[in-house]
Amino acid sequence: MNTSQQPSDWPLPEVDSKEKEFPNEPLERTTSLAASNPSPSKNAKTHPSTWQLAGSTLISLMMVLVLFGAARLLVPALVEDVRYRWYRGQLRAEYELAGERLQTASLDSLVDVSQLVSKRLGGSVVHINILRDEASMSQFQRVLGRSDPNLRYEGQGSGFVIDSQGYILTNHHVITETDSLGNAIASRVEVTLADGKQLPAEIIGTDPKTDLAVLKVHASNLMPVDWGDSDQVTIGTPVWAVGSPFGLQQSVTFGIISGTHRIDLSGTRYQDSLSAEPVYGDLMQSDVAVNPGNSGGPLVNSVGQVVGVNAAILGESYRGISFAIPSRVAKRVAEHLIQSGEVPRGWLGVRMDELAYDQRYGSDGQIQPGVRVVGFPDNEPSPARQAGLEVGDIFVEFQDKPVLSQTELMKLIGETEVGSPTRIVVLRNGQKQSFAVTLGKRNVKL
Repeated sequence: MNTSQQPSDWPLPEVDSKEKEFPNEPLERTTSLAASNPSPSKNAKTHPSTWQLAGSTLISLMMVLVLFGAARLLVPALVEDVRYRWYRGQLRAEYELAGERLQTASLDSLVDVSQLVSKRLGGSVVHINILRDEASMSQFQRVLGRSDPNLRYEGQGSGFVIDSQGYILTNHHVITETDSLGNAIASRVEVTLADGKQLPAEIIGTDPKTDLAVLKVHASNLMPVDWGDSDQVTIGTPVWAVGSPFGLQQSVTFGIISGTHRIDLSGTRYQDSLSAEPVYGDLMQSDVAVNPGNSGGPLVNSVGQVVGVNAAILGESYRGISFAIPSRVAKRVAEHLIQSGEVPRGWLGVRMDELAYDQRYGSDGQIQPGVRVVGFPDNEPSPARQAGLEVGDIFVEFQDKPVLSQTELMKLIGETEVGSPTRIVVLRNGQKQSFAVTLGKRNVKL
């Protein structure tokens, strides 16, 4: 028996089926594993070091911080600009739509008209602040303890845009600050537009005689008002006032015209230091609620047109009597101030007086035309005297308009262009005589 041969029934060692089919695979698997698991030296060469990772992270963080800082600087400005543009667009849309609807609106629906007037004027009316540094405050104010270096004395009023170029009309007394001696105090004018934007304003010109002033701001997309005819306004005409009473911006009040051709007393402009002397004698009286801060704002009719500039009240607070400068006067004065910074006025060169009571009224009780010439200036050339008028003559017509009072005649003279030929009719010895007078330019001191 050959012991070198194993019995056939001895169990043979188990061999994996794959090894049977692929006897060389273990070598390949070993090679594959070796390839997929590189040595430590190779790993160090392939991946970045800890310092490299820290550096790249720091750079990324710095970029994020830079972007965040830029966003903090730019985003607020962009948001503010977008907000202004959106609000201006809304104001413009309301302005245009209200203008169209006001042409056909009926006063039967007073609420609708009031709302439309508010929308029509809302984008045109501005709030005005007068700022004065503490250094220019009076000694009296310092004694009262108002000497904080950061404290500024403020006055305020209203105004409205009259031109898309940035011209704004307001009252002379709104932008003029005076001390206890009546001396003008340097101040800065700041305008707040309807969209809330605050802008410095330049004073183009002022006219103390009519209490009007023109400002200018540098802004675009402004919405000017529409002028109405104040000569068409009669007693009972409904009117609206828009302004900033006591700083309450865009306030709207309603009333009616109570009278026309009223004499203004400067002491009604909330200033105790002013004497009650006539300043301008052709104001419209209304019962519209007007308070300090309304001055300079528009008085408008039922179609949203400006027929007056709110200027004064009777007393220190609202009592149902307020006064407005007619648009006929305001528009002309504004045009002159924009063109030349001043308002030239015609000058007739006479001293005059009202007729006696028994001469002023006829047998029917109606006022008769007539203002008597009582003299001429001594040191000034007189256009009236040069044209042939004499002491004792009685003015009855000026440019075909009846002369019912001294105030009426002064108004007609002041509204006539300097150098223009003027037809004047007087009574002399009971007979009417006509004269052609070329008006001179009034000296502001006269």
